[in-house]
Amino acid sequence: MIRKFLRKVFNRKAPAAESIATLSIIPNKRHGIRRNQINPCALKVATTLQQGGFSAYIVGGAVRDLLLGLTPKDFDVATNATPEEIHKLFRRSRIIGRRFRLVHVMCGMETVEVSTFRGPSPDDEEDSAAVPLTDQHGRLLQDNVFGSQEEDAVRRDFTVNAIAWDPVQQRLVDPFDGQGDLGRRLIRAVGDPVARFAEDGLRVMRAVRFSAQLGFVIEAATRAAFAGALSTLRKVSRERIRDELLKLLASPSPSEGLRLMLLRSADDDSLDWGPEGNMLQVVLPEVAHVVTDAARLRALLGAIEQLPVVHRLGALLWPMREWLAGAGARVLTVPRALSELLDERLKLPVSERQHLSALLTTPVFEAELCSHLHGAALRRVLAQVSGPVLDALLAIQMAHASAAGDNAVAERLAALVRRIAAERALRPPLSVGELVLSGKELIAELSLRPGPVVGELLRELLVVVLDDPAQNDRAVLLARAKELLTARNFRH
Repeated sequence: MIRKFLRKVFNRKAPAAESIATLSIIPNKRHGIRRNQINPCALKVATTLQQGGFSAYIVGGAVRDLLLGLTPKDFDVATNATPEEIHKLFRRSRIIGRRFRLVHVMCGMETVEVSTFRGPSPDDEEDSAAVPLTDQHGRLLQDNVFGSQEEDAVRRDFTVNAIAWDPVQQRLVDPFDGQGDLGRRLIRAVGDPVARFAEDGLRVMRAVRFSAQLGFVIEAATRAAFAGALSTLRKVSRERIRDELLKLLASPSPSEGLRLMLLRSADDDSLDWGPEGNMLQVVLPEVAHVVTDAARLRALLGAIEQLPVVHRLGALLWPMREWLAGAGARVLTVPRALSELLDERLKLPVSERQHLSALLTTPVFEAELCSHLHGAALRRVLAQVSGPVLDALLAIQMAHASAAGDNAVAERLAALVRRIAAERALRPPLSVGELVLSGKELIAELSLRPGPVVGELLRELLVVVLDDPAQNDRAVLLARAKELLTARNFRH
């Protein structure tokens, strides 16, 4: 073991020539990126590193987006300085990670992530059958093997993300014609796609997301490597998969992304990719096993693009709800298993988890009942279900009805949506807080003690007002409260 380590440190062979990128330098006048487009903190970090005698570049998605005329969300820096050297240059910084360390540099309220150029995986000639180690997130561990800029470029995921920008000379370093692929609107893996996906299984989802986000086509060889990468994707942490799924759903064309996750190829409606299944079966197996109609799925995915992101996820989870409830149920409810999906598998933030739980556990509206929801019955529904949940519930139901080609059901639901809008426009009281008579007034007028009786009276009065909004009058409600006290023999 010690001999192997020493050989790795003192006698490491250079990577094969074909695995090292040949740097392509593009001068300022040919790419159009300007210093004033760069986040000031990231620019300061990269410039300081260069002034300290190191190489430093703005890398990744920020460069890609700037070349596309988009506004980047994050700016990352890559350098040949080690984490310890970076930390010495920046007082407000901290080294994170264990197997591959990064540095977070604090600049005001912002944080800039700085990585050291990554080197190739160490070859273990003594054990060719050795299994590559992965971290808890499913990424291939590299034991902090640092390398040159060329070696770092080889290890990036896609050509459009392997472009680097020099903040001092303001030139691009484009080793794999990423700029050309931007022009061709193409997502292409750097080098061998099989090797790239083996390094991090999440990259297959990233390819899909970039395709949906940018409107790009995935290069044929890159797409062909998806099926073989699913076993690696299964090792990726749930948190990273969740984040990538939500980014996909937030893209301008989530339907295209989800279609790529489900269908074997652009010209094949098959959902079966082979022994490992398809990508959705890895990401959301609870849902994928009930998705069997590709044509209906395509229609559904197109319909959900009009919904907010969290509701797009709700629509995606909807088939599982119906399957679990069983066919023929008059009022469909979601078993606890679906709620556990939100907590355990997706690990959603609390707010999104609560909203989706409410959405997916609220009884649905059967088409036959929609026509009968008018007046008081409709107001009771509006009082029981919060506005955002109700609107999402109906939108998802209409999307699924339209996807199934059931236009009659879709029209009944659409008519219900119109009646709800008309009823809301009248602003009827829908909660105890909207009654003109408060709990304090009930206590004072009827000589009541604070307690459950007061709340029960208010709820009874709300039922009266839901039946007839004109009854929301102080004198009327006070008289009705007295009648209820007498009739129900409330103790007070």
